Amino acid sequence: MTALDDATIVRLRSVPVERTPQRLDPLGVQSAWALVPVLSVVAVGYALYSTLTHLDQSRDPVLSWVAFGLVVVAAVVFPLRAHPGRPPVGLWSHLSIVGTCVVAASLFSASVWGANQRVQDDWGQIVVAVFLTAMALYRPIGEVLAVASVAAVILGTTAAFEASFLTIATNPVVYFTVAATPIMALACGGCGYAWTMTGETLAWREVARAGQERLEPELRDTAKRIVNQERITTLNEQIVPFLADLVQRGEVTPEDTATARELAATLRSVSVAAVNRTWLGETLAQALSARGEETGALRGVDRVDDPDRLERGFTAEQRAVVGAIIATVAKLPGLDPASVSIAATTPSAPAFELRCRSTDGRRAVRGELIPFVSALRSVGMNAGMRQVGDQLTVRFSYPEGENR
Repeated sequence: MTALDDATIVRLRSVPVERTPQRLDPLGVQSAWALVPVLSVVAVGYALYSTLTHLDQSRDPVLSWVAFGLVVVAAVVFPLRAHPGRPPVGLWSHLSIVGTCVVAASLFSASVWGANQRVQDDWGQIVVAVFLTAMALYRPIGEVLAVASVAAVILGTTAAFEASFLTIATNPVVYFTVAATPIMALACGGCGYAWTMTGETLAWREVARAGQERLEPELRDTAKRIVNQERITTLNEQIVPFLADLVQRGEVTPEDTATARELAATLRSVSVAAVNRTWLGETLAQALSARGEETGALRGVDRVDDPDRLERGFTAEQRAVVGAIIATVAKLPGLDPASVSIAATTPSAPAFELRCRSTDGRRAVRGELIPFVSALRSVGMNAGMRQVGDQLTVRFSYPEGENR
């Protein structure tokens, strides 16, 4: 029995993944990342405009600019934190970014307290709403709505207490609604889009999984035929002609004995390679064959050091991303094909290292691989890459503790 038993495989494949667009469709969300800095610029621009127009109503201008500075901090942190090159956005990042905006909005309200004429043109509720709209791509819908509700209550309550100072005298509940509605409306809009996106992604996965289950018996039979064909090829091209020559000559020479040993070793190696055939080996061999290297499907075994078959823990999504990484590395123009290898270690928390030599520039390599490294993080694995000189290492592993 290998170190990776059935119970371990089930545990690895059962690592919980949050139901968010970033987790379920990481490459799709990466393409939408440009929306985050755009919305951040919009939020900062509106906060600046509103701050300037409220200067004549400000009792503490310094506090107004401090509030604006906090918005700038959140607007810088959010795009950086959500960048495809970083791990998925977590709960604490969500709370920190939105919390900073809520604190900034509260400070702005305090700076104009008693002199503010209208809450409709205050920037607090709009800025918070804009950030929450984009956050729905990165965090669970329930969490985003909960944070939006808390923010709406805080800013709505603040607006309600300002009612007695405002130009238009009306029921405080009206001002509560005025301040809270933009937050909830835009948050619900972003969550609605995220709900549709995740629903369609999950539906597509079910269709793909069903198709894979239907094709699995056929693929297994195809693999058996390939193995048999490789053995038959070896027999027809080497062993049969050798035996025919022996029969024709009617004698066995010392050279024939040596040749028989070599052919037996060849046949044995083919059989062993067939038994040790792995998904990683097949994938690596096919990727290298695509660039013209002379390597058959069985040669991939020589490049993969995975004696415990840790690759069996991969889910379908993880295999898709790992396969994309291998294919991308194999296509690097400056790659030395002979240097490519994959090593697997630590059965309790399987870790894989893809190593190779490439003369391609660091920026070009990162541009090719970072989207897939980020995608691996989004499907429940730790992943990273390092390039020192011409040595490139891509590492991906299962988390040892709780997946966050």
